Amino acid sequence: MSEREDIVFSRNTVEFVTVAAEYCAYVERCNEHTAKEFIGTLLKLLPLLYLKAQMLPEGERVGDDELEDFVTEDSYEVLRMNIFDILAENDAYLDVFVAEMKYSDTPVTKRISEDIADIYQDVKNFVCLFQIGINETMHDAIIECKEHFEQFWGQTLVNTLRALHDVRYSTNIDDETEE
Repeated sequence: MSEREDIVFSRNTVEFVTVAAEYCAYVERCNEHTAKEFIGTLLKLLPLLYLKAQMLPEGERVGDDELEDFVTEDSYEVLRMNIFDILAENDAYLDVFVAEMKYSDTPVTKRISEDIADIYQDVKNFVCLFQIGINETMHDAIIECKEHFEQFWGQTLVNTLRALHDVRYSTNIDDETEE
């Protein structure tokens, strides 16, 4: 097996693909769940996604072409709004791990729905590229996903996890979903 195939078919890659596909499928079906169910499942899926992304193999891109994006602005916005509808007033949270905070006297407000959609966008693009089944594309998708995890969505994930934990255990989410 070549080094490229080793990365594509490694155990860590296969496990990440599995968790990533499950995350995407669950988020796409978010409107089928109550807020409590949705948050509870995300509190389980997000740490697993983080762990599996950390374990993706290192490597260098082999292709010169830009990788295709599959998540459109419209599909992103529909997903974000569906998540917002579920979370309602629990969507906003204060974030201290953003660059703007260094120069701000006031807290920076973030939205869980936007964070979940941002993570989804990168992960869904990866899953779609992987499903194409071309070794070079799959290899480069792994490398790009790992880079995006390290630079962007990994920090977003842990910040969102903190916010979701707060919503789940510090609010009356049980009462809100019953109404």
